[in-house]
Amino acid sequence: MHVTVVKLTLMLDDIHSLKAKRNTIRPIIEKVKSRHNVSISEISLQDDFKVSILGLSYVSNSYANNLKIINKVLDFINSLSDGFAIIDTEIETITGF
Repeated sequence: MHVTVVKLTLMLDDIHSLKAKRNTIRPIIEKVKSRHNVSISEISLQDDFKVSILGLSYVSNSYANNLKIINKVLDFINSLSDGFAIIDTEIETITGF
C-alpha cells in the first residue's frame, strides 16, 4: 500500500477578509472532491486571509498510480488559479504497511 500526502501552499490575491478567503478556497476543495478521488482539506492558517495551506492524500497499491493521480489533481488546481497562486508544494509517499 502506498499513501501519498501533499501540502499545498496558496497565496491569495486581492483577499481582504476571512469570508472572501472561504469563498475562494471552498470552491477549490469542492471541485477537487467532485472530480478526483482524493481527500482534501484546509489544514493550516485558517485565520490568515492571504495564505491557505491545503492537505491532500491518496491511497493505492501502486506508487506510480499515486504520483499520476496527485499530478493530475495539482494540474487541475493550477488550472483553477483565479485569485490565487501556488507558492509551495510538498509531496511525500509512505510505502508499505
